Amino acid sequence: MKNNSIIHPLFVIFFSIMIIGCTQLSPAEQKIYDNLNKKVNLEMFQSFPVHHRDTIVNLKEDLLKKYSFISIVYLKDGCAPCYPAFIEWHKAVDSFSVKDYTVLFVIEGNSYSSYENLILNVEKIKKLETKFYTVIDPNFYFLDGNKDIPYNIIERSLLINDASRIKLIGKPFSSESMKELFFSIVKN
Repeated sequence: MKNNSIIHPLFVIFFSIMIIGCTQLSPAEQKIYDNLNKKVNLEMFQSFPVHHRDTIVNLKEDLLKKYSFISIVYLKDGCAPCYPAFIEWHKAVDSFSVKDYTVLFVIEGNSYSSYENLILNVEKIKKLETKFYTVIDPNFYFLDGNKDIPYNIIERSLLINDASRIKLIGKPFSSESMKELFFSIVKN
């Protein structure tokens, strides 16, 4: 009997250590967790033309004050895989029926990049009605203004709230669990 009482506490300690060890976040998961709720700086685009459909809008008045949630999608102009990603976002988010939500594409460009060229390249792949917001960033202002957020986090896409805080990292349509997480965030 005495032997069992010694084994029992040791078993509980061993089992507890195993559970704690098994629930530890991977380095990639930890990096995501560490960046949640960080503030995303968009001030650099206050004087930039923000394209919405066929018009130029004001970032603060027409976007930031209007929507409670914005997915920021960072893509590169001249990057062949980025054009299908632009199309993919339009198709996937079209199926979401969420009020108070939109997408802002930040396009890392260069001195000759333009919204018109981006759309021309996209339309070589698929004719598309652009429904979301786009800003061209030829001088890496977005990356410079958000140095505390690693590039590999930014390139995954960021869902921010009306306080510009990161609430979700990654495509909200990449999996069923991401979709559920997205909807739980934007509907609360």
